[in-house]
Amino acid sequence: MERKNLFNRRGDITDMMVFLIVLFILAVGLVIIVYTISAMTDGLNVAGLNETTQTSEAIDGLDNFGTIVLQRGFLLLFVGLIISVMITSFFANTHPIWLFLYVIMLGLTIFIGIYLGSAFEEMQEVDILTDVISNQPMISFVMNNILIIITAVGVLSLIIVFAKFKLGKMGGEI
Repeated sequence: MERKNLFNRRGDITDMMVFLIVLFILAVGLVIIVYTISAMTDGLNVAGLNETTQTSEAIDGLDNFGTIVLQRGFLLLFVGLIISVMITSFFANTHPIWLFLYVIMLGLTIFIGIYLGSAFEEMQEVDILTDVISNQPMISFVMNNILIIITAVGVLSLIIVFAKFKLGKMGGEI
């Protein structure tokens, strides 16, 4: 019985908090991965152990992966997270009496978003990571505007959860 409830989860009030934390961890993790890749490619270019065209193409491919592919992957996961929040919001069966709890949780998420946005901003000011983050405009844009994004997604989720068409019984069944 408990297993059925675990996998029958439909939208939750904590989805916005999970969205924020996953987004921050993903952004920071990808910045660290991009820094590692750029350090590796710089080291391989300087070392010059094998001066063939295949080696330079492999190093360029790795550098391309670090600068372009990872940030496009971040954007894809970012959009996927937004879509998943909207889908789970649509399938959430909630009573309108819980609106105040959702607003409080959204406020708490925005409050935590202030600190996570500031942490990423501090990361941008670290000398080692300044060039890496400046070469990742999609990640920088999302994380520099995290409060606007969290507020917009949260309000849209709130509207979807509490303003669904009710055709039958109470609780969001259509």
